Amino acid sequence: MPTLYDEVLYPNAPFAQTHPDRLATLAILFGMDPAPIHRCRVLELGCGDGENLIPMAFENPAAQFLGLDAAAVAIRAGKQEIATLGVTNIRLEHMDIMDAGPDIGTFDYVIAHGLYSWVPEPVRDKLLALAKAVLAPHGVAFVSYNALPGGRLRQMFRDMMLFHLGGARELDPRIHGAREIVQWFMACPAGLGESGLLRAQAESIMERHPQVLYHDELGEVYHPVYFQEFLAHAARFGLQFLCEANYHDTQHGMLPAAAVAQVDRVAGGNRIRRDQYFDFLKCRMFRQTLLCHQDIVLPDAPIAERARLLYASSAAKPVSAKPDLSSGVAEEFRGGHGSGVTTAHPFSKAVMQLLSEVWPETLSFSGLLASATQLTAEDANPAGLADILIATYAAGVIELHSEAAHCMARVSQFPVASQLARSQARRGRLITTTRHTTIEAADEKVRLLLGLLDGAHDFAALARQLGSALQMPEADLAKGIQANLALLADMGVLVA
Repeated sequence: MPTLYDEVLYPNAPFAQTHPDRLATLAILFGMDPAPIHRCRVLELGCGDGENLIPMAFENPAAQFLGLDAAAVAIRAGKQEIATLGVTNIRLEHMDIMDAGPDIGTFDYVIAHGLYSWVPEPVRDKLLALAKAVLAPHGVAFVSYNALPGGRLRQMFRDMMLFHLGGARELDPRIHGAREIVQWFMACPAGLGESGLLRAQAESIMERHPQVLYHDELGEVYHPVYFQEFLAHAARFGLQFLCEANYHDTQHGMLPAAAVAQVDRVAGGNRIRRDQYFDFLKCRMFRQTLLCHQDIVLPDAPIAERARLLYASSAAKPVSAKPDLSSGVAEEFRGGHGSGVTTAHPFSKAVMQLLSEVWPETLSFSGLLASATQLTAEDANPAGLADILIATYAAGVIELHSEAAHCMARVSQFPVASQLARSQARRGRLITTTRHTTIEAADEKVRLLLGLLDGAHDFAALARQLGSALQMPEADLAKGIQANLALLADMGVLVA
């Protein structure tokens, strides 16, 4: 039976926060022994056309991937993409989650992104029951959902839009009507329209892809829950809270120290109560929660020593042209989305400088320890490095990984883009990076360049081929090629 997702396709994409590497990293930090990514088994519920799952399978040919979705149109599109790419370690099946059972297999990682809050209660129950039934002993399940109290803001806008729409069901009039009333709201000169949170939500709705708005805010089901309510629901099926997929989301962030102190006093060391209070104070709207089996004994916080098993990376760059690593001199390193760190600690500065130099590549714990020790001429201190990595990870300044990255920071004489990126560039504008993110190659020159990055062309050959294809002088293209290659390397598109 066709679904609304067959009538109006939901635009899918790779979601870095769902990648098994992210899930495995947090499991390791909390003392678990998850399956290695290169040979894991992954299930995605509500996989759509597989755009999130297919790149994982492409990158890890020895692992196994299964996606289930009730939308036949999306599954057919995903199967065609799989056939085009020649990927053999992934299956997409047209199946309602209510019909799925333990016979589908055992999985190390289960992903349910954008599903829980948009399906009726029996399906929410089945989602958690199925995750429990198929999850390996040290497996990790990812479940995202609309969270309260911030979900009330989305509910308010949803109610207004649905009231204004009346009985309109078709995509275009439905989106036009929804945006119309939101625009009225944004135009209010005073009162509620001046609230920062409300205006930000209105702007978010106006920027939303039409198909996303159609299914998310205007869908038949909208079920936000409090964090502790979701965990109580998961506990009914034998699952417990591991962590949030974005670990720095669990930190107090910009909350006043006095408020954090009061939360700590009231929470009494209970991290779930603490997180719930933080959700209140932050007016949190969305959560991406990791679950594991209830019989696993978990610590209250990441075990710093476990960082020795991981790899680190950071997009943060030093503000100074040449950071001073001597003691007592503060240096600032700025990352994306407002993240950053300022430190006068020599070893911390050395760590940040080393990671900035190799981004988007990763450094192993042992390699980072040896290089930072050499830079600072200090005695090797593994425990100190582990503490630095955990602190900067919590602050969102660095990333930790269970395995080394598959990309290259430097542009080689014969540059190579991933086979997946080359295939996508020949067929469209959206390119998946080795970091499981998406970039848009809107410029035809960039798409043509990507298609040529097979390791058989040096810079001169690239200029000749592009010049011939675009009917442009090679000399006019040379500078742009160098600049675009540097950008592609920084985004994690180039490989060895």
